[in-house]
Order: sequence, then structure tokens, then C-alpha cells
Amino acid sequence: MEPRGVFVYGSLLPGERYHGVARAAGLRRARPARLAGFRLYALPQGYPAAVPGRGVVEGALFEFYDLARALALLDAFEEGELYRRRAVRVWTPDGPAAAWAYLAPAAAVARRGGVPWPSPRWRGPRAG
Repeated sequence: MEPRGVFVYGSLLPGERYHGVARAAGLRRARPARLAGFRLYALPQGYPAAVPGRGVVEGALFEFYDLARALALLDAFEEGELYRRRAVRVWTPDGPAAAWAYLAPAAAVARRGGVPWPSPRWRGPRAG
């Protein structure tokens, strides 16, 4: 099943610091979603990383008017030394869905001083 949206769990969520990036990428709809087999870590820079592990990460499945255009913008924003875009299966109120997600290896998060987040849902510093 080809991903039709992007699972987000951190600073791109509504009300978070970089939600405007998602809007600029053509966000059409957001619905609650969960990603099993991952755990949230907080990085000292004030944003999270989802790493493989026991647990669930809560976030949203974002659907875009033009997914290819959105991925180009989001790749430029997210990908680098830490995050890599991967295909995942998330669970929504409507059932399972294929999605893209920006995930990080546990070793890279540890090198950057990441610590386990006490909740499956991120709540970071708000935009000023």
C-alpha cells in the first residue's frame, strides 16, 4: 500500500512551533493517528524524535493537496543528519493507513542528548 499522507508527531502538529511549514506544504486535512513500535525522545533543541522501541507515538496523519510537492518541502525541512523519511503503517479512527514519517535512529538521538519523553504525545515549546 502506497503512503497517501505523512504521520507527524512533533513540531509540525497544530499548535506547535512549525505547523506553518505543514500549511505552506498544502495541508488539506489532519486526523488523529498512532504509530506502534516507536517511542518519543525529547532533544535538547526543543523538538522530539521517534525511535524504534516498545511503545506508541501519538500524532496526526496529514493529507496534502499535492503529496509530491509536500514531500519535497518537508524533506528539505526534516531530512538531514538526524531524520529519514520512511514508510510506516499508522492507526487512525478509520482503521490502518500507510503513511510517510520522519524517524530517527536511537544511536543518533542518544548522541544528541535525547531523553525518553514521558508521554506518547509531544507538547513542546510554543511559537512566540
